[in-house]
Amino acid sequence: MDHLSSKITYDLTIAYRIYPNVSKTPFIHKHDKLKLAETGVRTLKRSLGKLRSKIFFILDNCPIEYEVMILKYFNQTDVEFIKTKGIGNLATFSLQIDLLLKQSYSETVCFAEDDYVYRPELFGVAVNFLNESQKVDFISLYDSLDCYTFPIHTRHKYEIRIFGGLHWRTSASSCLTFITKKSVLKKTEGILRSYTRGAWDSSIWFALTKTNVFNWISLIDYAIHDVILFKAVLLSWQKLWFQILLGRKYQLWQPIPSIATHMEERYLAPNVDWMDIVSKEEIIQTDN
Repeated sequence: MDHLSSKITYDLTIAYRIYPNVSKTPFIHKHDKLKLAETGVRTLKRSLGKLRSKIFFILDNCPIEYEVMILKYFNQTDVEFIKTKGIGNLATFSLQIDLLLKQSYSETVCFAEDDYVYRPELFGVAVNFLNESQKVDFISLYDSLDCYTFPIHTRHKYEIRIFGGLHWRTSASSCLTFITKKSVLKKTEGILRSYTRGAWDSSIWFALTKTNVFNWISLIDYAIHDVILFKAVLLSWQKLWFQILLGRKYQLWQPIPSIATHMEERYLAPNVDWMDIVSKEEIIQTDN
């Protein structure tokens, strides 16, 4: 693919994957994936602000309507459509890694899923925090509700910084929408690809951040009180013991309040009126 060796310079390269079915229970458009996906694309565009962004849209068995929708918000020259035939979640994540490692558009890269809402004009703050701060390897744009409810998040020490008008906090884990640098992605490629070999997203992050993975008292407590959390840490050891024991520790940061949220209605990022953001974005689009 010639576009992967382009010398055009962008601030950010995004690999954004879209699947045409609704999963779980989103807080909006519960039965219309095209509208749900459009909300994500529209709010992403506003959040990017003045960032020059190259976006690979991985359309996994999506009809032509998705391409038409995307081109309402992004210029054709800034997007590339990668069409796949229903290869699924694991394969499209691996394809994201391939695309972001091979491209030469930017050093800053982003993995994006199709069920996120973004706050306007804030994506650039996260990119600047990544590029201007020391010991920032990964950034989740999502201040997950898990961070306030799961003991593996609440029972460890974390660091807090202030940057760009937001608080930033180190985190134990996140989901698979995040930004990093291409150089860090190269070093962690094998660890991230373990997701395609049975590791959970949380398990990958626990191995990278090494949060509480050596605390056997906590592990026993998880086994008694939270089987899912216990299995996530156990999978970290089963799939990624070499990273835990021999690899370097990476820092994952997240903004407070959140820059983006997963759309699942039970896990919206706290302290932000996401319905208000969606409603205002729809009004702006209608006016335009």
